[in-house]
Amino acid sequence: MPDDMDRATALTEALTADAIQAARPRGEGSPTCVVCGEDIPARRRETMPTARHCVRCLEAMEKARAR
Repeated sequence: MPDDMDRATALTEALTADAIQAARPRGEGSPTCVVCGEDIPARRRETMPTARHCVRCLEAMEKARAR
């Protein structure tokens, strides 16, 4: 019988898989930043497969949050 930890682990794995799938390119080209529309570089996608923002936009959002 699965306990709460087993269910949480399964949910986390499913959500991660969904996020990775959503971040993958559809057809040709690279995934693009949801803020500026620029391509997300392959190196960033390799290190962070679920990335939805380019580094420039991510840094700008983090800087705005720190204020």
